[in-house]
Amino acid sequence: MAEDKFKLPRSSYEEICKIIKAYGRLTEPASLDEVAQLCAMNRTAISANNAFLVNVGLIDGGKKKSATLKGSELARALEHELPDQIQDRWARVVRENEFLGKMAAAVKIRGQMDSSALESHIAYSAGEGKSAAVMTGARAVVDILRAGGVVREHEGQLISTEAKIDEGRVNEGTQQITVPTGTLTTQIIVPPGSIQRGTGAQTTGVSLHIELRIDVKPNELDGLGQKIQELLRELNKPPKKADDDAK
Repeated sequence: MAEDKFKLPRSSYEEICKIIKAYGRLTEPASLDEVAQLCAMNRTAISANNAFLVNVGLIDGGKKKSATLKGSELARALEHELPDQIQDRWARVVRENEFLGKMAAAVKIRGQMDSSALESHIAYSAGEGKSAAVMTGARAVVDILRAGGVVREHEGQLISTEAKIDEGRVNEGTQQITVPTGTLTTQIIVPPGSIQRGTGAQTTGVSLHIELRIDVKPNELDGLGQKIQELLRELNKPPKKADDDAK
């Protein structure tokens, strides 16, 4: 079910950043014409994006608007092209906005999404009709999630930065593998909170709950039981011991 209507941007991420920087240069609330002049954009484009910028707490005001403290900090980071500060400021915007937070959570829950699927999910969840302007705004939201370091690309898919494999440690998320015993495809699910880690220099161990989901077509059911038995035998094999005597 779609969320209550959320006004998406109507321009690309790059144009949104230009508008934010223009508001950041103001010393007092300004009209659409003044902001348009500062960022060399049409006043209609400024107006179309203002609702989004207000919703995420970057600007406020009536007919004349100005940057909030959060907006000014982001504007300065963008103006000086400081990657770490830009990421930090956008991450705060995502963290403090319910809608953007839910879009980030959608990627984490699914494990991975391609960009077009996330764009469609954003547009649908915002309660917006499908149009070129709406989808441009949805792509801008995806770029904001990227800019905030909330999602990243991995093998052509977007994944949550909170669900990744790093230096051999398994974090919460879903990994898909193909089992060599046939056409079975399984998913190893690591539910939140199932990982136990030690502290300090040594790790006391990792406890995982593994759930196997078997996805087969009707014409692959023949011999399925045998393939499952082979898979279980493979999983139950003791790990190979290192040959300490090898020289």
